[in-house]
Parts: sequence; structure tokens; C-alpha cells
Amino acid sequence: MNAYDGPGILFDEERFDPRRVMPVTHRLMSHPLLQLDNLVALGRRLAQTNSVRWHNDDARPDSSFQTAPEILKPKWDAITSLERINDAKAWVSLLNVQQDSIYRGLVDEILNDVQPRVRHRDPGMSFRAGWIFITSPHAITPFHIDHEHNFILQIAGTKTLHVWEPLDREVLSEAALELFHARYSRELVTWRPEFDARVHKFELVPGMGGFMPTTSAHWVKNGPEVSITISATYYTDLTRRTKLLYRANHWLRRIGLRPAPVGTGGVSEAMKLAAFGATRRSLHAIKRVRGQQTEDLNVSYAPV
Repeated sequence: MNAYDGPGILFDEERFDPRRVMPVTHRLMSHPLLQLDNLVALGRRLAQTNSVRWHNDDARPDSSFQTAPEILKPKWDAITSLERINDAKAWVSLLNVQQDSIYRGLVDEILNDVQPRVRHRDPGMSFRAGWIFITSPHAITPFHIDHEHNFILQIAGTKTLHVWEPLDREVLSEAALELFHARYSRELVTWRPEFDARVHKFELVPGMGGFMPTTSAHWVKNGPEVSITISATYYTDLTRRTKLLYRANHWLRRIGLRPAPVGTGGVSEAMKLAAFGATRRSLHAIKRVRGQQTEDLNVSYAPV
């Protein structure tokens, strides 16, 4: 294996669009922190804060991503599954690796390489996070969406990434997005075989990856060997605005109105944000007077 000489993340900067899926390449394969022995050690540390998620390889594209760890019980615990991943028949995810002092620098290294080249079209990068997936042969990540922008980067092994454009309303309805942003629920995010006619299919090998914008629906099929993948994720001004607009629409629909879909722009969206923000600030002020915990209006959250 060649010596590590930087993340080397490459993509077509002229065509970069924070609302569009695109392929990328990188040079992270030989990074020492992304080798299996170091990832097992990281898993042991993260297990102490319940920051490891795992399920068995019975998952399918239409399995519930939300309930997979409870329904699809692996035969071993998380750390044993990591240590014996080739035989574990398991999908293991190390969550929010930036909470680990060693791996926080890796997340920053990756996104520092990206930020200067995307901020002119997508400013406000914040809430950086890292997620590392160690997967047994042929295991599947079920169909789902996430809140953040995601640079997904293949380190070892192979997998097929099936991903859809986030603006494809044949795959994700306005109702599904409203519920996701307002209630953190993926209940209406469901896969159907006919979606495959509209899919981007990336055959990922080490050194390849993709950019997936916020709420890009995706599922992943692992190849015939153990796979290691890292996702470097973040929020921007766009992701925060989009989330608030969907929350506003959800709120308007609950009081009997029929709001225009997000993305129509113009005065209507500005008015929604202003009205929704004022209402939320009032509710939060009441909660603070009562001593109740409130949600920071400027905070974006990691995926549930």
C-alpha cells in the first residue's frame, strides 16, 4: 500500500451543484486511521457512548432503516462483529466519529480539502461529522435519506451505491420530506423496484466515491469482500433553509392550509420562513420561561 499523502478529493468543480449527485475520487485508502485494526479500537471507544449501530445481513433495500438494528439482530455484539467482520454477516456503522479526539482531525482534514471548492456555490459549512461503515460481504444498507450533505468515500472492498437525485419527487414526495424534516421520521421514505429506472448506480472501488446532497435517497449493496467506507458530512445555509421550509409547510398543513411545494421560491418562501421563525421563537420563549429545554433555531441535527 502506498504511503498516505493527503485526501486528494477530486470532483468536477465547474459542475458542482449542492442539489445534484456527482462522482468523486480520493486518495484516503492508505490513511492509517482507516485501517481495520484502528477502526476496531475506535469501535471500542465509541461503544462506550452507544455510538455504534449494527444489524445483520438479512437487510434488503425495502427493509426499515430505522428499525433494522432491533429487527435484524446480529449474531454477535458490535465489537465482536468488528473483530470478525469477514464472518459476522453484519453491517456496522461507527457514528459521529468526530466525537473521538483522534478522528476529529480526520473529518476536518477531509472537509478542509473540500470547503474552499464548494463554498462559492454552497456557503455556510458547519456541523461537520464523520460516519465509518465496516461491512461484511454482500450486506445491504436499506433505502433511506439523511439530513446532511455527504461525501461518501470507498476505502477498502467494493460496493454498489444506488442513489437518486434529491429533487426527484417520483422517489421522494413532499409529504415524505415534510415528515422527515419536521418529525425526524423516515416512515414515508420507502423503496419500490420501479425506482431503479431513475437511479444513479456507482460501482465503488477503493479511491472512488460520490457527493450526495441532503435527502438524496440511497441504498447500498456490499461486494464479495469486507468493505470500509467513510462519509464526511456537513450542513450549509442551503440545508438549514430547506429544513426550515419543510418544517413550515408541515406546520401550515397541520392547521388546514395547502402550502406550495418547497423550491417554488419568491416572496412566499420568505414569508413562510419569517412567519414560522416568529412563531417558533415565541413558543421557545414560553418554554424558557417555564424552564423547559428548547431547540436552538440555528442548530442542524445529525441523522436519527
